[in-house]
Amino acid sequence: MEPATHLRPLNALPEADRTPGIIQHLSPLADLLLPTIGGVLGPLVAWLVYRDRSPELDAQGRAVLNFRLSVWLYGLISGVLAFILFSLGLIGGAVGTAAGSQQLGALAFLGTFASFFLLLLPVMVVLSIVPFIFMIIGVVRASSGQAYHYPLTIRFVR
Repeated sequence: MEPATHLRPLNALPEADRTPGIIQHLSPLADLLLPTIGGVLGPLVAWLVYRDRSPELDAQGRAVLNFRLSVWLYGLISGVLAFILFSLGLIGGAVGTAAGSQQLGALAFLGTFASFFLLLLPVMVVLSIVPFIFMIIGVVRASSGQAYHYPLTIRFVR
């Protein structure tokens, strides 16, 4: 019995779909042209352009779009939390100073800046570097014909 050489692994990108797959994985670079919305708009446009070409490109486009939407949501949540922490520190500093305790006011104000440098700044760095690394991994996988599924992704588009 002869092995079936014409069968490819599930979700593998055929040769003709590798370049569009690479384009889909690189589409978040639109964020460089349109900050904030380009990282989502680029994958959305790439997915809409290539989704009817093959089921593999449709799945890869959805994976990129869902990951970028997830990263955008994670950034929004961390920004809101940082704003709340920063505001609470400023309010605590103002209340402490108004109550006549310079030490308490200074401590709350110092805590505000500590939360920025110890919490918000590292989260911003991670939310900037990790998606770029995952994008490069996706490009490498697409160029070799393998499907890539991004980790930490919420499935918004099914």
